[in-house]
Amino acid sequence: MFNLRIKTIPVILCLGGFSVIAFYIWSTSYDPYGSPSIDKLQSDYTNALNDPQYYFEKAKHYVDLARQDLAVPDYSKAIELDPENVFYYWERGRAYWVMSQYQKSLDDYDKAIELEIPQGLERKAKVTLIS
Repeated sequence: MFNLRIKTIPVILCLGGFSVIAFYIWSTSYDPYGSPSIDKLQSDYTNALNDPQYYFEKAKHYVDLARQDLAVPDYSKAIELDPENVFYYWERGRAYWVMSQYQKSLDDYDKAIELEIPQGLERKAKVTLIS
C-alpha cells in the first residue's frame, strides 16, 4: 500500500492551510463584474433616460414579445425626444397596426412619409381615413 512518511503530513497540512488562506484573500479581492461607482451608474441611467435610442430599443424588445401595448409608450417617448426620426414613426405605426388601431397607424405612416420627402417636393395625396 502507501508508505506515508511522518514528515510529509505536516507539509501537506501546511500547504493545505496556505491554499485556504490564499483562496480566501483572492476571493475577497476579486470582483469578476467590476464595481463601478454609484455616480457613474447614476450618470449612465440619466443619460439613458434622455436618449431616444434607449426607448426605441426597449420598444423593439416589447414588440419581439408581442406586447405592442407596452411598446407604443416607449415609441412615443422616443418620438418626443427626437421628432425628426422616421424610423420611430414607422415602428410605432406598425405597432398600432398590429393592435388594430388603423387610423393612428396611418397617421404615423403619413408623418414618416412627410419626413422622408426631400425638401422642395410636396406630396400629392395623403391617406387620412380608414373605414
